[in-house]
Parts: sequence; structure tokens; C-alpha cells
Amino acid sequence: MNITRLTSAAVASAFVLTLATVSACGSGSGGPTTSGSAPSAPMTSAPAQTSPTGPSATPTPTPSRTTPAPRPTTSAPASPRTVVSRVTYAWHWPNDPAKPGSVTHRQSVPPVPELIRIGAGDHPATHGERAFNRMSFTFTAGFPSYHFEFVDHLVADGSGKTVPLAGDGVLRIVFNTAQAHTASGASSVLQQPSRHLGLSRMVDYANAGDFEGYVTYGIGVEQPIEHSNPQFAVRAYEVETVTPSGQHQYTIALDIDASAR
Repeated sequence: MNITRLTSAAVASAFVLTLATVSACGSGSGGPTTSGSAPSAPMTSAPAQTSPTGPSATPTPTPSRTTPAPRPTTSAPASPRTVVSRVTYAWHWPNDPAKPGSVTHRQSVPPVPELIRIGAGDHPATHGERAFNRMSFTFTAGFPSYHFEFVDHLVADGSGKTVPLAGDGVLRIVFNTAQAHTASGASSVLQQPSRHLGLSRMVDYANAGDFEGYVTYGIGVEQPIEHSNPQFAVRAYEVETVTPSGQHQYTIALDIDASAR
């Protein structure tokens, strides 16, 4: 009996032949191979993975997904709260002897009402309201008394000198008891518009006195026709507010009719 010894090369040739025969029995889609089609490429096995000889590597931790913190909501700054809002002098010509432009407040002092802010603005006509210009004076401690009337010129308290003002006439306002300075003598007015107002009726303003409890201001008024001396109606309005910090503020607004041309 002859026993033929197979060399390693012969074994390898037989393995390759068997692999080629198996590959020819099926297509890539799993169906039968059609006649005359090219055989599939021989399949090769992936190389075996070898374990590292050194210490095992520490796996990198997967970062956990955190929920982002909600964005802080921003709210509008708190507005002053209105405590009192009233008309103290209805529309009228303040130089009328039968109804002069004068409002009186009884107030115990100290503290003396201190002027801290002046404002001015134009208000166009709206439904049920005439057009007017407004200048407002805001005080601390309370409402001072005040008197207002039209004059030809603004005269400085004490010196008697004329204070130049643009316009054809002047609405003079005198506050008492009040002051426009601090205990150190510096001006207490923290905010005020520029001298040139440029409104339809109010065109200029200036301070004419701050002495012994009297504060005087003049508003330069434009007249529709120069030297026509129209009897402009004026209204006085008062508003007491409380700031978010709890400070009470007292505003006196003088409105001049701007509808007449």
C-alpha cells in the first residue's frame, strides 16, 4: 500500500482551490450565479487581533450630557408708582384778576421742597385734548406753593436785572417755600433740558432766583403774531409718585396752549 506524503505546499494549494470553489457558488446578493458571470473575489478573513502585552488601557469616559441652565430673564426696570394726579388750575388765562394763576399748599418745614429735575415736551392735539407745550418741575419733600403769570420781561430776584430770554413774552413761575440748591450750596437740579427748547410755544427758559425760600423761573413764549399779546390759556397739573426705592417725588407741570396760531 503506497502512502503519499503531502507537503505543506500541497495542502495550501488544496485550501485555495476549495475556497475558490465555494466563492463561485453564490453571488454578492445571495442568489445563484448566472452562467458566464465573473466569479466573486475570494473572501479573506480579517487578521486576528492580538492583546497588548502591556497594562490594559483605561477607557476614555464618555462625557455625560448635561441640561443647560435656563437663561435669566430680564425684566423692564420698575416705573414710579403714581399716588396723586390732579389738575390744580384748569385751562385759563392766568393774568385774569378773577382767576389768577396761583396754587397754595400748606406744608411744615423743614425739610424744604428741593428742586431736582426739570422737563419739557411738546404734546400734539389728540381726540378731546388741545395741543400744548409742557414744562415740569419735580421736587422732594412736598409740593410748594406757586404763582404764574405772563410778563413782558424776566427780572432776576435781588439784582433787578433783566434775564434775556428768546420769544415774544414770558411766563414767570415763582415757587415758595422751595429751593434749588443743596445744603452745601450746589445746585440740586440733577436733570434739565438745554436752554433752547425749540417747541411750538415754549422756546427758551431760565432761572431768575433761588433765595430765602423762593425759586423763580421764566419760560420764553413764542407768539403767533409779534406783539399781538394773545391771552394764552395755561393749565397746572400735579403728580405725586413713589420711586422703586421708596422716595416720594412731587411734580408740578405748567401747560401752555399751543393750538392758537
